[in-house]
Amino acid sequence: MKKNLLCLLIISMFFLINSVSANTEENHALKHNSKQQEIDNMLYKRLNLSEKQKENLANNRKQYKEEMQKTIKRMEYVKNEIKKIYQSNISKTEANIKSAPLKIELVMLKQKAQNIRKKSKRNFEKNLNSVQKAEFEKIKHEFHCKKNINSKRRRINPS
Repeated sequence: MKKNLLCLLIISMFFLINSVSANTEENHALKHNSKQQEIDNMLYKRLNLSEKQKENLANNRKQYKEEMQKTIKRMEYVKNEIKKIYQSNISKTEANIKSAPLKIELVMLKQKAQNIRKKSKRNFEKNLNSVQKAEFEKIKHEFHCKKNINSKRRRINPS
C-alpha cells in the first residue's frame, strides 16, 4: 500500500513539474512576443510606415519565423545526436568519426540560419522608401551606440 502511494506521489510530482515548466516556457514566449511587439510598434511609428508596408513586414516576419523554427529544431536535433554519440560507450576517436557528418550538417544549418536572417533584413529594408531608409539607418546607429556604451559599462562594472 505504501509503495503504491509513493509511486502515485512521484508520478503526480512529475506531471506537476512538467506542467510548471511548460507554463514557464509559454510565459517566456508571451513576454518575448509582447516585447517584440513593442519594439515593432515603436519602429513602425518612428518610420511612419503605411498599412501596406506593415502588412508586407508582418508577412515577411511570419515567413522568417517559420523558416527559423524549422532550422532551429533541426539544429537542436543534430546537437542531441552528437551528444548521444559522445555519451555512448565508444572511444573518442570513433565518436569523432561518427559525429563528423553531423558536425558538418550543424555548420551548414548555422550558415542557413545566418542567411535567413540576412534575407529577412534585406526584405525589411526593401519595403522602405528612401526617407524611411535614412531614418532606419539613424535608428540602427543609435542602437549600436547605446549597445556599445552598455557593453563598456558591463566591462567596467561586472555585476
